[in-house]
Amino acid sequence: MPGSDDDLLSIAEALYAGQPAAFVADRAARAKQARAGGDRDLAARITALPKPSAAASLVNRLVAGGGGLDRVLELGAELRTAQEEGDRDRLRALGAQRRELLAEVTRSAAEQAEESGRKPSAAVLEDVRQTLQAVLIDDGAADAVRTGRLVHALTADGLDPADLTDAIGGPGAIRSPRPRPTTRQQDDADDRRREEAEAARARAESARREADDAADRTRDAEQEVQQRDAAVQDLTTRLAELQEHLEAAQTTLTEATRAANAARTAEAELRTAADEAEALSGGV
Repeated sequence: MPGSDDDLLSIAEALYAGQPAAFVADRAARAKQARAGGDRDLAARITALPKPSAAASLVNRLVAGGGGLDRVLELGAELRTAQEEGDRDRLRALGAQRRELLAEVTRSAAEQAEESGRKPSAAVLEDVRQTLQAVLIDDGAADAVRTGRLVHALTADGLDPADLTDAIGGPGAIRSPRPRPTTRQQDDADDRRREEAEAARARAESARREADDAADRTRDAEQEVQQRDAAVQDLTTRLAELQEHLEAAQTTLTEATRAANAARTAEAELRTAADEAEALSGGV
């Protein structure tokens, strides 16, 4: 008798809660077991279960092993209620909790991975944080994560529903919830968020251009410094050469001075001898 969705669901939950490094081998073993039991359809459906990304696997492990994910789900429900009611004070208070909780649960996911002998990269942890952020602001994302069968990381901006296409493995599908009727206050809040998002993008683009300009100026300054260094090196070499020439000239001058002094001394001695000879010849 072909296996039911319940059979596949049970198997999928076990696979997605397991170690990511063992997913492919465990999936193959489960499929082999189903074929041995005569259920080739179930075996094919097991084989078709997609392997989760590294970030999705960490989130699934949070679902299976705690790590604060239940608090994220609860806070997300509170945030969405406050958002729908336009309760700004409540949103500000919950916003502070959100930042702390996202950091805490992301650390918990990293610690669980390290305890299993795997150190997640910064990019993977950022995907985990983005998924938790999506849980906080999107009902569909929360439903997908709650299954414990997440296949890929999720993102949500609070304006458009999260993309839940092929978000979970196994039977059933999570559909993005229809936009709920909003109040004028909510519409105004959405408009403000869009304006803030546009302003943030504009600031980011301006910062990028300034960074590019600064990089260009830095390169130009580095080239100028290199040129000046080369000129200083040339001048240092020329100065050393001139110093050598000066020392040689001083040596030559010293020797010439000594020779001139010796010549004057010899000339004086010669005159003295001549005077003495003349005096002797005059006395004879």
